Amino acid sequence: MTAAESTPGVNPVEAADGLAALASLWAVQQVDLQLAALRAERAALDDGTALREETEAARAAAQDAAARLHAAQATLRDLELQLATADSKKKKAEGDLYGGRVSNPKELAGLEEELAGLAKTRDHLEDRILGLFDEVEALKREDAERRAAARVLEERLAAHVAAYERERGRIDVEIAAREAERAGLAAAVEPRLLKKYDGIAAQEGGVGMVAIVGGFCGGCHNDVPARFVSRVRGGDVVTCERCHRILYLDGPR
Repeated sequence: MTAAESTPGVNPVEAADGLAALASLWAVQQVDLQLAALRAERAALDDGTALREETEAARAAAQDAAARLHAAQATLRDLELQLATADSKKKKAEGDLYGGRVSNPKELAGLEEELAGLAKTRDHLEDRILGLFDEVEALKREDAERRAAARVLEERLAAHVAAYERERGRIDVEIAAREAERAGLAAAVEPRLLKKYDGIAAQEGGVGMVAIVGGFCGGCHNDVPARFVSRVRGGDVVTCERCHRILYLDGPR
């Protein structure tokens, strides 16, 4: 049964033209749905933001551990230099005290007092050095662990970003192909009809045209009056009373 036969009084040529226009617009809608799905898929891709933040935190922790290690090593070197200086002074004082070069009782007492002070200084320095040895070793282990953890995350991030870029590139290629396809299909649609469709789609979540399924609107599922179905069958542009989307008969007419 032709469109004209199913809708008495309708010019067969006009009906055929109307149905062709609706079919062309329906093809645009299908591509738009594909584009919406692709763009949603692209937006949902994990670009590695969370992993990047975790990696940056690991790098900062590694830098902090390295800085604390270098500071402890610098302090250790300074203490060892102070100890060497104390030893040099102690050796000189012992030489003066026991070498017979000083005989004045007051000077001898002064040397003994100096040696006692140097002995205390040496003991204090040695205690601090021993403590720092343990601290430096612990910091070396922490530094190595922090650097290793940062390297692992950097490798994970690099792999993740590479996979993300590949997937994004694939989707972008598909989007470009669908956009080119849409442009070709849209060129076959009467400009005023396309503008009407685009306006509805903009207000209705990207869906400007829906099929009539079992007598119901495929968008809002509202009942479509029989007279509306007849008009669509005749090639008219008819919109749903509730959701205002353009109606289409997808299937036998």
